[in-house]
Amino acid sequence: MTSQKTSTAGALPLDVLPLILEHLSDRRDLCTCAQLSKAFHHAATPLLYRILDVRVVTKRRLQTAIVVHPSTTILQKPEYAKYVRHVRENGAVGLYRPDLVEGCRRALKLYVNLEGFTWSDDTAEGNNERDFAAYLDILHTLPVRELVIRTFCGLSDDVWERLQDFTNLSKVSIWCMEGKPRILQGWSEKLGASLTHLELGRCSGVPASILISVLSQLPHLRVLRLKGAPSSAILEILTFLPHLVTLDTEYFGQATFSRYDDVPAASLKELTVRTSSVHIQGFQQLWTWIRRLTPRPSLESFTLNAFSTQGEALIPRGFILDMANTHKDTLRHFTADSMQMTLEDIECLCTVFPELQTLSCSTLFTPEGARYEASVAKANNLREIRMNMNNWMPSNKMSAAFYMEVARNAMLREGSVLRSVTLGCLIYRGKWVYKKTEDGTHRVEFEIVGNVIQDLWD
Repeated sequence: MTSQKTSTAGALPLDVLPLILEHLSDRRDLCTCAQLSKAFHHAATPLLYRILDVRVVTKRRLQTAIVVHPSTTILQKPEYAKYVRHVRENGAVGLYRPDLVEGCRRALKLYVNLEGFTWSDDTAEGNNERDFAAYLDILHTLPVRELVIRTFCGLSDDVWERLQDFTNLSKVSIWCMEGKPRILQGWSEKLGASLTHLELGRCSGVPASILISVLSQLPHLRVLRLKGAPSSAILEILTFLPHLVTLDTEYFGQATFSRYDDVPAASLKELTVRTSSVHIQGFQQLWTWIRRLTPRPSLESFTLNAFSTQGEALIPRGFILDMANTHKDTLRHFTADSMQMTLEDIECLCTVFPELQTLSCSTLFTPEGARYEASVAKANNLREIRMNMNNWMPSNKMSAAFYMEVARNAMLREGSVLRSVTLGCLIYRGKWVYKKTEDGTHRVEFEIVGNVIQDLWD
């Protein structure tokens, strides 16, 4: 009786392999796995072809480009087309390699399981819209649920009319630098039952009443990103979107309060606010406006991108405390890289938000390393902290070693789960590792590595 050797890969259940391989972020690793064995090939190939992206490397001096398009492979091996879920097309293909366009269309027709399509075109002439319109004609025959459009020129009336024929979409994302603002007028009624994700990159100049009217017809929205939308409309919009959990919007100053005083129906989990100020008084009503957007305990992630021409703006201590009154048990991620916080405010933030896991902010440099350690001493759930210090650059490698010890102490503090510390341009990562000793035994040690910009001392 002969014994048959079974490889480790063959012993693994086929339904487990894809769950493992999908954690590989580098396509080269997936390609390697696809060549290991039949089992790995069967598991890795669908992941390799799940998203197809064209690569265009331009050489502006020569006015040429190298275009690598996945349609070439698909037309040679059409059996792989069934794995494709998302396609990203680029208008540059028609500009630099018009001979590939027909093959791109033939390949698109083969993606019978296609879920999403992205069109990008950064040419200012807008000569590639005919190619985009041809793709739309093909997409009508496929089960597409997501459309992402990135163009420099705006969308013509003809293309806009063709887009409105799509009625079962879950995601629409439109970002155009020029042309008419396209905010789903005439289209939102058809998408109301299905749309959950909406991004509109050009709302400037659109009256608040029209924007509110359009978005009120999309009650199932869960993710909303708006650029240029009137701040006064945001509060009223949230009263019509009970399922919204993610909002990315802008704040435009004092005229921010709506005549509509109802409490928002949305319970936001992620909030990103972008704003700027040219006034000496700074962001006067911003803090009240943010609190009105999140009136009940729900917020898990808060990001503030703010710029002031009057110098570094400070986040008021009162705002931190007011937010903590509502979101102290839910907030896990706080990002405010462009605004200053004192070390005392950072300590306050880490104290009043006990569930905080990541913190990114700006602060002033202090040569007393222990103060950085003390500022996060009460943050027992903090895993990563980034402190931008524009007024400081390390003078030599000894100072980098000094702050490495500061980071080590913060990571090894009792009860701490902190494993990533960034101080200015110095980045430290810590982890527990097994190490072999000279006598052959193993022990566990805490290892910290500093990723320092070497050019500072070269």
